[in-house]
Amino acid sequence: MLNSDVYHVSSTISENKRYFDENIRSLSEREVSWLQAYLTKKIGVSFISMGSTNLHEELINQLAKIDNFKSIVYDARSEMSYALVPQEYFSLLEGSLRAQIFFLNFLISEYDYTLESIKISRIMKDIYHYFDKVKEKTTINNNIRFLNNILFILRDIVSKDNYTKWLKNEEGQVVWTTTYLNEKKLIVSTNDDRLSEMELTAIILASLDLIDCPKYTEIIKSNYLYKVSPNKELVIDKMKRAWSQQKYRDAGKTKRPYHLPLTKKTEGRLAKMAQVQGLSETAMLDILINRFYEMEYVDVDGKDLY
Repeated sequence: MLNSDVYHVSSTISENKRYFDENIRSLSEREVSWLQAYLTKKIGVSFISMGSTNLHEELINQLAKIDNFKSIVYDARSEMSYALVPQEYFSLLEGSLRAQIFFLNFLISEYDYTLESIKISRIMKDIYHYFDKVKEKTTINNNIRFLNNILFILRDIVSKDNYTKWLKNEEGQVVWTTTYLNEKKLIVSTNDDRLSEMELTAIILASLDLIDCPKYTEIIKSNYLYKVSPNKELVIDKMKRAWSQQKYRDAGKTKRPYHLPLTKKTEGRLAKMAQVQGLSETAMLDILINRFYEMEYVDVDGKDLY
């Protein structure tokens, strides 16, 4: 190669990298990933062969020698502005693992979004992929409407739930509830070996949110109104009762004698409830008092109100 050719290549690379640093470096990984996919189709360049985990560097390294780099990237960014749902619309998802798990599972069950497995560390990437690649042929406005409608139903579900406050991190409650829902085949399955208590809590809540979740075709109806299904109410009630019974069995406390003068009617009802639940009357009364106390006399953080 002649010196002039070497100089031209060197100058082109230097100029392209300067342009990259000023205009592309600040883009998110999601945006750079979209640019790579677009440019692969547009100009036939392959980025996979680079094997880099840094998408920004991979992009500039593959394109640095191209003379019309600036115009190619400029056109690509223009196309991206018409194709990519702005990041702001994902802000509610980004701030809530519970919402992310719910959202991704909604896509899987409702829209046959195929994934090898769900992994906590890459949930947002999988959601982005759905909108940026799988659903890319629809308009931005349609995608925004679709995203907002799913978030709307999640907000509605959460506003009417009776289990978020209940799952207040009593000792052993999160692990017990995870096991309970897993046995009932109601837990969202993830491909993670170790999960923190915070992550388990998010999985539990999202799993309960998804019980009898309405279809998207119902959500978009003008007269749509979310109501908790009788089946979901029953599932939640059984779960809470099972936890109360488990706490009693595990307590191992020595009960001190305590006499309560109950009416004959109340005594009869207590006896019948204990018989149905397979507990002693003392255990049944212990569960009832504690459950009502937790419902009416503690705040959302489990602290006494009075």
